[in-house]
Amino acid sequence: MVAYVIILGMSAKKRRKAGKTPQQSKRLGQRIQAWFQDRNPVLKFLLGFTGCMGAFYLFYYSGLYRNYLEAPFLNAQARLGNALLQLFGQDTIVTGSTIGSDAFSVNIKNGCDGLEATAILVSGILIFPVSLRKKFTGLGWGIPILFVANILRIAGLYLSGKFFSKSVFDVLHIQGGFILFTLLSVVLWFIWMNWATKATVKSLPS
Repeated sequence: MVAYVIILGMSAKKRRKAGKTPQQSKRLGQRIQAWFQDRNPVLKFLLGFTGCMGAFYLFYYSGLYRNYLEAPFLNAQARLGNALLQLFGQDTIVTGSTIGSDAFSVNIKNGCDGLEATAILVSGILIFPVSLRKKFTGLGWGIPILFVANILRIAGLYLSGKFFSKSVFDVLHIQGGFILFTLLSVVLWFIWMNWATKATVKSLPS
């Protein structure tokens, strides 16, 4: 008899637990869904940005770019930087991706080409939820600004190496080459985002 009562008690407990489990699962599912809904724009941005940058790096380190596109692109940047230096009276020549003279030379390599900072700007513009027309506007002025800024940076690195010490060149190369140039890309993205948001709000029916 005692054993029978114990078994009944255990069965009742199991029924109570079984009755609570679907409700608990439902509440947990609702909490998870609410959490994702609250953070949906942020998650979409992070996933979209990561996807765009991942696609860029797949191309950047691919055989197509490394074997066929990299050398001509770096040579073009070297020629533009050399032309700018010659405007300022510098007797420089271009050999491959190197701008040089008897006094100093600078070699343009990966990380000095400005493509990573440009990819950050492009990714930020592409995933921002505005019209394609506003995206193309941002890409139309953002990419050229970064390209010209990088040519100026290359010419400035040559001048700093020629007229200042190697330590000054190293600081400008590292700080100006990565941190400041990436910061410029982010600043341009914020400027465009602010413009695109205001333009979108103005276009909405009142």
